Amino acid sequence: MNTRLGAVALLVALTACSTPAPPPAPAAAPKLRDLATVDACTLLAEPDFGKPFTKAPEPLNEPLSCRWSIEGQIVWMSVENESLEQAKIRVNEGSDLTVEGRKAWWGVETDFTSEPSNSIGVTVTELAADRVLVMTAEKIPGNYDVGSVARTSSVAVVQRLFS
Repeated sequence: MNTRLGAVALLVALTACSTPAPPPAPAAAPKLRDLATVDACTLLAEPDFGKPFTKAPEPLNEPLSCRWSIEGQIVWMSVENESLEQAKIRVNEGSDLTVEGRKAWWGVETDFTSEPSNSIGVTVTELAADRVLVMTAEKIPGNYDVGSVARTSSVAVVQRLFS
């Protein structure tokens, strides 16, 4: 019996002296790549669209911007020096969205007066307090899945900008 009490006393003493394990450190938030070194036209590739390009990716006149042409659709992006609130005016009647944990705003507009009709989807994603990614997709003839093209392209670009 004395042996049992001694073992219990030793266990209690060891437990009292032990310190709890520290909580795990929070994961560091991924940092935005140095945008001065980014070639915008490399941020999306044919596998991102599931269809081959009909033209090679084209850099646009603005820095950090590019246009991709795929059968029946055109996608273009730019990184702009403005806040998400300022950029929301690009999307009439938009909705809140989250892209890879980042605040975003998106919407689709269809022009039925053009022949053939076209749809334009825009997703604006906050990269930093004063930087947004603007992803625009246009489909001819227009249909409403153009919004998913803009959103999924935004996800791919944000993943690459923060990797």
